[in-house]
Amino acid sequence: MTRRELIPPSWSIVSEALWRRFFQELDAYLSSETRSILRSLALRTRQGIEALDPLMTRYCAETCPQCEDVCCTAARVAYNITDMLYLLGLELALPLGQTRTQKGDPCRYWLPSGCALPRYLRPYVCTWFFCEAHMQLFSMEHPKFQRHILSILQDVHALRETIYQTVRPCLSIVHFPVVFRADTSVLPYNQ
Repeated sequence: MTRRELIPPSWSIVSEALWRRFFQELDAYLSSETRSILRSLALRTRQGIEALDPLMTRYCAETCPQCEDVCCTAARVAYNITDMLYLLGLELALPLGQTRTQKGDPCRYWLPSGCALPRYLRPYVCTWFFCEAHMQLFSMEHPKFQRHILSILQDVHALRETIYQTVRPCLSIVHFPVVFRADTSVLPYNQ
């Protein structure tokens, strides 16, 4: 299934002012009904992410300190449009900005001890991505537990898709510099 997402140019690196402008302008255009639906979906998504957090925290503690290619330094780790809509729906203080302030920088939230953000405020890729080391650990889990985790991941993915579809009509109204980029559910980063 293919959908088109609105993504500002060079979206992984934007000024903090542009980051805030996106949220302010979109928030100004949302009806109270859409805002209410978005809030409900975002809270349910957060619950799913928080249910995955203990597993991901354990896996990261076991593997990341020895990793020579930490995900937090990968250039593609950034908030995508669905992440941003989810953050808006949480109605909490937003992260300071996108994950990078300059090209080639590691994630601005990355610390030697791990991420400075709680998992539910991170780009979703930081939750669903299982590196090879994580996959090895996951393969050793009991099959019932694996099915449970996969079910949560599927639920969160479906909620995120609904978040996007709920707010999508408003995205074309916001006066914000955008470009279109094809996004498919097959490409895992954009989930």
